[in-house]
Amino acid sequence: MGSHLKGLCQGRASKAISALDSGDQLAEKPVFAPISCLMIVDCTSVLCYLRQMPVPIAGIACTSQLAASHMTDVSLSNGSVRLAASVYGPIDAPPILFLHGVTLSRDSWDEIKDRLMGRYCVWALDFRGHGHSDRAPKYDFSDYVSDAETALAAIGRPAMVVGHSLGACVAGVLGQSNPNVRAIFLEDPPWFLGRVEDWEQSVFSKLFSLLSLRLPRWQQEPAPLATYLQFLSNGRDLLGGPAKDHITARHLLSHASAIQRLDARCIADGVLRGFLSSISTDRPFLCPAKLIRGEQRFGAALWDAHVDPLKLTNPELEIVQYEQGGHHLHRMIGLAERFSRDLEEFVIRVEAGLPTTRTTSWRSFENDSDTLKLGMTLGGGP
Repeated sequence: MGSHLKGLCQGRASKAISALDSGDQLAEKPVFAPISCLMIVDCTSVLCYLRQMPVPIAGIACTSQLAASHMTDVSLSNGSVRLAASVYGPIDAPPILFLHGVTLSRDSWDEIKDRLMGRYCVWALDFRGHGHSDRAPKYDFSDYVSDAETALAAIGRPAMVVGHSLGACVAGVLGQSNPNVRAIFLEDPPWFLGRVEDWEQSVFSKLFSLLSLRLPRWQQEPAPLATYLQFLSNGRDLLGGPAKDHITARHLLSHASAIQRLDARCIADGVLRGFLSSISTDRPFLCPAKLIRGEQRFGAALWDAHVDPLKLTNPELEIVQYEQGGHHLHRMIGLAERFSRDLEEFVIRVEAGLPTTRTTSWRSFENDSDTLKLGMTLGGGP
């Protein structure tokens, strides 16, 4: 099986290289690759990592587009822990670092990086114990912050940081102190759930307790990927019905694969509550910041009661609530597009040096033409 896939991948790689060398337009001849193949797709040895399932390789209509859309996987060392990361887009473009949530991995951001990689250098990191990064001796919050700082050091210049859940908490702490952080975009951080009473009332304490009971057994068997996928897809969602009615199929598959590789010690109850309690929630952000949250009744981690204390510390922080949204806003079928537009608008404003907090004169951008007009006005391009 392995040799068959290797040969198939090598054959398709050769076809891709031949087509590029001859100047063929690959937009009319999409190239496909099997799961988990590493493939060289141009004569300058750009390394493309094709994950998940057989899909067309995006962004290779011609060699000129390849020059603007390079992608590679890299390994970073944080002491004895090897961290996996991917880099997309022009290496000299403004950098953006993406940080995932607990139990997820860096490919949680795939759809969003596709929209940004033409104009920005997009970095996506797997935290320790997650994705393709090493398992580690411990999982304190300071360790996750250190992982992100390792990525920032590799980037080597000030970067914007985007984070979800755990990643949003890490981004927030970096925004309190790290001079190499230009701006932060936070997706539903559990910023105040380190309080014992809040943690015990949250849906997360119950969900992670359930998963921490099952995961060691599944990994020991080992259970097939379908077991993880069914667990995620058929679980009851607070929005009503199963999760597969609200989270995209690609994201469910990605999450299932991430949990299959997860170090179960990452989600031990004492570990999660312990690292959240170490966040200094009374320190202000020292850079431009925007926060996206869902509704508490649908599982959002930043509750209604948390908004005022956060605004008191950060009066310039813009907090936007998505109605009918839970905790995984960028992964939701009905909200992913809005999340991407809000992020793109924020990035454009940061790059243009304009205020990132909307005033009453700013309206919501409801469609792609409005986003395009904003980008042209601020010099972001289409």
